Amino acid sequence: MTETETTVRDDPPRTPFEPEDRWVPVDRRWFGLDRVTIIPAAIVLAVAIVMSILIPAVNNSVAYDDEVVAGDVMELKDGITFVPAVGWGITDGVRETDAPVSGSFPQRATLVNSGALFTVYTAPFAGDANALLEQIKKTSDALATAESLRVSGDSSSITTASGIRGVITSYSNSTADGVIAAFVVDGKGIEVVSTGPSDVAPTITDDIAHMIVSISHRAGEGS
Repeated sequence: MTETETTVRDDPPRTPFEPEDRWVPVDRRWFGLDRVTIIPAAIVLAVAIVMSILIPAVNNSVAYDDEVVAGDVMELKDGITFVPAVGWGITDGVRETDAPVSGSFPQRATLVNSGALFTVYTAPFAGDANALLEQIKKTSDALATAESLRVSGDSSSITTASGIRGVITSYSNSTADGVIAAFVVDGKGIEVVSTGPSDVAPTITDDIAHMIVSISHRAGEGS
């Protein structure tokens, strides 16, 4: 009997799969979006929609009696602060000199003036500012309607006076224009949403810009 010889071929070793930096595992996706970042993004989007559709109507019918004066500083949770523009009305939030009895400042502050609104919101966030802003854009595309906001596809870098780096973009709907800015410092996301009528006065636009760049963080707080 002749013994058949079998040739054994050595296959080359397989190259391990190395996903791109933006690749998200299937078990972390929800309708194609990263579930880790979609909740903070959805919160910002919801704030923007409410601000651009519902709050202006309330703002036009209700007078505010807590007006910003020179020297005021708003403080949020974890040592996030910003300088509000003089003459704007405070509808939500606390001055740094008025620490709550609980010892913990709120996560949000909102100011209004002549139909324009300005809100700063802070919450823990694991990604960077670009990741938060990109998620907001994706979420807005998924939820946009004729009345809700549509975020611009372009964004620009922005740095506050205290050195916090972030990104900013514009958005609009059928009745208003606005901006969304995102910053991340020491694991805390800082989200700014501002909206107003398309013909808002230049002084209001300047106030919004100054409030954004005045955002600061007290190192060591909320770590």
